[in-house]
Amino acid sequence: MDNFKQSALRWLRDGEFLFHASRYGGASHAFGIAAECALKHAMDNLPGGERELPYKHLPELVHDAKRWFSGRTSRGLYQLINSQSYMAEWSIGNRYWLDDYFSQEASERFRDHARRTCIAADLGI
Repeated sequence: MDNFKQSALRWLRDGEFLFHASRYGGASHAFGIAAECALKHAMDNLPGGERELPYKHLPELVHDAKRWFSGRTSRGLYQLINSQSYMAEWSIGNRYWLDDYFSQEASERFRDHARRTCIAADLGI
């Protein structure tokens, strides 16, 4: 059974470990998965009826999340993901990219967005 909260926290911790080891490719990927899982957790826990979570990854998932959160009580989460810079240049396919593509700066940005997504999704961090 899927547990998006636990998965988000696990990927965030793994990303932190990789980031501190200067392994920016793995860290960047982990931070993106953490953000994605946090979004899915928040989407899955919206009140007001049964919905089927879309089977999508970032960045495509953001479009659905914006529709789901628009006008709801999750305004902080909506404002975060509504920014054009939110997880910009991150892709699920980054796991196949060359190491040279990844930088500390990009990894720090993904880290910040993942942490802020986990906080806005009320994951207890």
